[in-house]
Amino acid sequence: MITKVVHGWRVGGLIAYLMGPGRAQEHVNPRVIATWDGRDAVWQPPRSDAARSELGPLIRALRAPAVAAGLDEGGVEDKRGFVWHCSARVAVGDRVLSDSEWAEVARELLDGAGVARRDDAGGPRWVAVRHADDHIHIAVVLVRQDTCRRFWPFRDYPRLREAARGIEDRLGLTVTAAADGTAAPAPGRGEIEKARRQGREPARVELARAVREAAVASDGPAEFVTVLEGAGYLVEVRRAPSGDPLGFKVARPGDMTASGKPVFYSGSRLAPDLSLPQLVRAWAAAGQGRDLVDPVTTARRRVDAARRSVGTVRAGGVGEDPEGLASAAHTVLTAMRGASSDWADAADRFDRAARSPRGTAVREGAGAAAMRRVARQLVRHRRMLGVPVEPGAAGVALAVALVALLREIAAWQRDRGRAHQSDAALSAADLLTGVATGAATRPIEGLTIPAATPGPQIGTRRDRAPAGPSR
Repeated sequence: MITKVVHGWRVGGLIAYLMGPGRAQEHVNPRVIATWDGRDAVWQPPRSDAARSELGPLIRALRAPAVAAGLDEGGVEDKRGFVWHCSARVAVGDRVLSDSEWAEVARELLDGAGVARRDDAGGPRWVAVRHADDHIHIAVVLVRQDTCRRFWPFRDYPRLREAARGIEDRLGLTVTAAADGTAAPAPGRGEIEKARRQGREPARVELARAVREAAVASDGPAEFVTVLEGAGYLVEVRRAPSGDPLGFKVARPGDMTASGKPVFYSGSRLAPDLSLPQLVRAWAAAGQGRDLVDPVTTARRRVDAARRSVGTVRAGGVGEDPEGLASAAHTVLTAMRGASSDWADAADRFDRAARSPRGTAVREGAGAAAMRRVARQLVRHRRMLGVPVEPGAAGVALAVALVALLREIAAWQRDRGRAHQSDAALSAADLLTGVATGAATRPIEGLTIPAATPGPQIGTRRDRAPAGPSR
């Protein structure tokens, strides 16, 4: 079960949308299935005609504590509104839950997240609305009824995720992974709709890819900015009084606000590992290195070494930190994006597997640094030739080595219960297998994909939880 929370100010507008026909007439039989006082059916708005419900009594009741608290629905006073809006959705293939089951789900989520306790009669007012088979919406006004004081739930996001996992177990739903902070921020609805109107992919997605490629190709902030500007992007660097760079933001040409200003994204808004401090650490780990005559072959040897190291760790031996090797492997995939669309897609799929859960210390050793150096040389080799990296025998050998490494990383992630990262690594390996076996009509002696090192049971594809947007 995937949950998502957003904050707002206008509970009336939210209820009107949830109980209305939807933007594309997609809402089917919208109805109230649970409320704060247990009188669920009482708050179901009567229908005065075929197209509109009488929402006034429900909206006024929900709004009453906020009005008593003197809160402004215009959202002028602060950035985060007092309306807590949670959507909860089951996975494709899960059974259709009844209204009564969804009502109990709503109460469990609110209680588990600490937003509205079951035994708290003076808690906030809320309503759960259903207008589709696979999901519900819960709207809560974060003002207590007994004191008319506004409040913020403590750690509601991770607690909500844990409550959802308990519901999955109870109802026999698809099991999803715990939130781990590795997901890149997804484009918002406004970004998606804007991109659709322009006939382009969302700016956030394009910029994250461009920033990552520029980071791999660069050896420091100055070259990084030069590469991005050379690709046509707008870059602004935030500097300390000493002149040292502290951060950056980037914009896509032509992506403007309503007032005509560029829409900038900081690196940390694009992905957890794209902030300037993170990039500086990666550049320091890679060092300057030296130019390589044959970076593709060298990359294959270093990837092989990384695979053996991860396998050693999985088998209980001493090896380099797989966290750092996974991150460095992503730079090699990024450097090879220009070889074909399969290479590019594999890099995108592996993206999440390359990031460590929040709070995890990552130690990059010599193997990770060597892969980062060779990734930079791969990009520079491509530029020097003026064409994509030649996907000949050396490119196929590199693909074979990377498939083996990605599968080893997937197994290592699975050993640690990281379903999102394991799925991302396996998905990338599956896609890259097509590159690795594409020379089947021209077999190259000695090219076989090693199996993952034996270790704890990691499950099959059927057992793996889908990688959803959990944070």
